Amino acid sequence: MNIKAAAVTLRQNAWAPTFAPRFRSTWLRFGMLAAPHLRLTQRRGFLTFFLQKKQNLFCRMMISCADIACGNFEIDGETVADQTIAKYLNELTILTMLRVQGQASRIEIARHLSVTPATITRLVNNLIERGLVQDVELANADRQTAREPGRPATNVALNAAGAFFFGVEVGVEIIRFALVDLAANVVQTIERPFHNQMSPERVASEIGRQVNKLKKNPIYSDNLKGVGIAFPGIVRSDGFVVNLPLVGWRNVDFPNLLSQHIDLPFFIENDANAGAFGCVYNDPSLPNACNLFLKLDVGCGGAAIVDGRLLRGANGTAGEFGHLRLSDDGPLCGCGNRGCLESKIGLGAIARQFLGVHDLSNIELAHLPERIVEAARNGDIRALETMDSFTHWLALGLVSLVNLYNPSIIFLGGPVAKLAQAAVDRISQRVRDGVVSGIPAPTLMFSALDAFEGAIGAASIAHHHTFDISRVGVIGAR
Repeated sequence: MNIKAAAVTLRQNAWAPTFAPRFRSTWLRFGMLAAPHLRLTQRRGFLTFFLQKKQNLFCRMMISCADIACGNFEIDGETVADQTIAKYLNELTILTMLRVQGQASRIEIARHLSVTPATITRLVNNLIERGLVQDVELANADRQTAREPGRPATNVALNAAGAFFFGVEVGVEIIRFALVDLAANVVQTIERPFHNQMSPERVASEIGRQVNKLKKNPIYSDNLKGVGIAFPGIVRSDGFVVNLPLVGWRNVDFPNLLSQHIDLPFFIENDANAGAFGCVYNDPSLPNACNLFLKLDVGCGGAAIVDGRLLRGANGTAGEFGHLRLSDDGPLCGCGNRGCLESKIGLGAIARQFLGVHDLSNIELAHLPERIVEAARNGDIRALETMDSFTHWLALGLVSLVNLYNPSIIFLGGPVAKLAQAAVDRISQRVRDGVVSGIPAPTLMFSALDAFEGAIGAASIAHHHTFDISRVGVIGAR
């Protein structure tokens, strides 16, 4: 097939990996991509598929719905009987099933996919050859019921060491790193203080240094599949950093900088998006129809996850829950407005109310919530007033979010979540009393990922982009 003849009209969207600018124009013109990816876009009764071919060339395919079932595809006038797409989707489905539900027999996988046992045998064997899954022996009690005719009594399980994903969270004067495996288990976490100026160039260089250090380790060298990076501010879908007020960055083409240091696919996110995604992705037992996440720190970010996917908005900047306008007055927020939720419940606001100052060191700010909780338990009037104010404004913000999104769960993360944890019953009651009648109040939960929630979430996003079936979807034409 003539690649140049394949007219490709793509728009960069929330599911596209981030690429160096020098590749971007070529990708847009000829469908060339630097990482495995699949996108389904519904247009004029057809489905446009972008399928990875050899040498990372993605070709445009116009496929009717009937052709999908039988595997006959037309590419620029040529009819091709090709099962590559079905195979790819089935493999993603198997990997997602094993991650979410645990090990399963081949018969159970065949039923889940509605395919024949022979097809499952081929798919599983291919995944075993690639080191992504493995056969595991059953316990004696399960052997008789699970045994398939002619086969030993085994189940198929993820090979957790078959792939690894590196996550990075850029904070204020600190960078945190996390490594997760194919089963989305956290393998290791580290943090590096950045006492000097955190310039984009230095941060990109440090990320490259950590990635290359991992690649020199024989355990990870061939199995490091992707990198996720989380930033505390507004980031576009293509990874372009719009504004990070907490670290003083504005309009930074970070994908271009990072591509000079690493040669792996990478995915750049807002830190609240990453934290939210990590909470849900790392606990598949949770409902995922609609969950919200609020990161309570110096800043106050947020994210919504709908049907297992981040709700990003038109340009990838959705979820700035900290800038809900709750009043017309009050201290000036970092965004330049007054009355934002962040200016009421952020660490700076809490320090100002409890201590009368807001310019504490980062270490002092980090320990302030625990200090306030302890003082409130001992009956300190100033601490009790600070807790009451925090509870009032947080509940007011949550009521607006519940009325807008109708979530099942609201996760609270970040250091200030300790204040919310100490007053969770009061906050929950105020939310129940404040939402529109008929809208059920959500469950308030607290992130179990602690200080590394952003880095773990960023690694989980890289995992999701590479091996999770829920990232493949159909969207309406625009």
